[in-house]
Formats: sequence, C-alpha cells, structure tokens
Amino acid sequence: MTRTATLTALLMLAAPPALAHPHIFIATGVEVLFDAQKQATGLRIRWDYDDFYSMIIIEDRQLDPDFDGALTPEEAALLNGFDMRWDEGFEGDTYALFAGQPLTLGPPQDPQTAYANGRLTTYHTRSFAAPLDLGQAELVIQAYDPTYYSAYRIEAAPDLSSGPNGCSATVFEPDPAAADAVLQAALAELEGQDGAEMDFPPVGAAFADEVRLTCPAQ
Repeated sequence: MTRTATLTALLMLAAPPALAHPHIFIATGVEVLFDAQKQATGLRIRWDYDDFYSMIIIEDRQLDPDFDGALTPEEAALLNGFDMRWDEGFEGDTYALFAGQPLTLGPPQDPQTAYANGRLTTYHTRSFAAPLDLGQAELVIQAYDPTYYSAYRIEAAPDLSSGPNGCSATVFEPDPAAADAVLQAALAELEGQDGAEMDFPPVGAAFADEVRLTCPAQ
C-alpha cells in the first residue's frame, strides 16, 4: 500500500517499542479469469482488511457517523478505490509466475469497496500481458508485501469457475520457523542503525502464501 497519512496514523497509535511488522492484516482471495477459449487472462483480487485498519480508514474519512457498521451508498462511493492509488514502482503485493517465469500484471482496474460488520473489503482486477494456456505450464500466485508492513493470508483456493473442467489449485503456506529465521537475521543486520524502521528489510516473500494452479491440456 502507499504510505499515506492514514498509515502514519497507524504508526502513531502503535505502542513503543512497537514498529515490529506487520501492521496491517489482510485476508485475500483470488479468482482466475478466463476468456472464451479457456485461457487465463488475469486475476480478480479480494482484500479483506482487519478490524483495526478498517476502523482507521473509516474514521480518517469521517464516515459511518452513526457507528452502525454500515455505509450509505454515498459514503461507500467515497471509499471506492481508496487503496488503488499506488506509488510509482509499487507492484500491488500480488505476484504471478508462469512456467517459473515472473509475469507482468497490469494496473488495477474495476475497483469495488464494501463495508460490513466493521470490516472493509475491496476488489480489483489485474490483467496478464497475454492469455495463458494453463494446460501447458503451472501458474503460481503469491500474495505478500516485500517490506512485511502488511501481512497477507490466502484463505482458500482460487475461484476457477470460468476455466476449463479439471483445473486444480493448491494453497501452500510458508514454514513459520524458516520465515521467522529470515526475519530475525535481517533484523540483526539492522541493529544499531539509525532510521532502521524506514529501511525495514524486504523479508515479506519469506512469509508469502502461494497458490499453484494447473489445468488439463486442451
């Protein structure tokens, strides 16, 4: 996510020594989009934000003044796309590989925002540069913030309903001990440095959930 005034507010609310990552927790879901030829064309991504971050966003924008946990259509419209204003170079915390090679994902499109039970959920679409035949190679999808400011968790296998029959997907979780070892080693290198929080090491990939997808040959 972009480092906005909202995230600054989160830091101010964190108790010292705090500033240990992550600060935002996001349950994510993925739908793989297919064209009429049953080739994969992109991803529809869902982000379910944790209660605290949702509260910060709502209060920062002075929405839900009656505190009923719901927004009017007008209030919801003000939120639409709030998390799609990405800094230059930000890759969207979603990564994909096909046949072991990184894919370039297009910019976010068709943003939608919902708010229910005190939690924000947003949706956006990322397109592949060209359609992919998943019968030829494996597609891998990863969700992570390189700086580990946000922690993503893929809670279920992707929606493949628009794809060919026989596609399958498996979610793999990182080894907690191995990921923590990477984190601790990176933090040890920062010991004694000034401004370490601003240069938090890029350890997010070690904590990444990933999905591996295959389809039968067409």
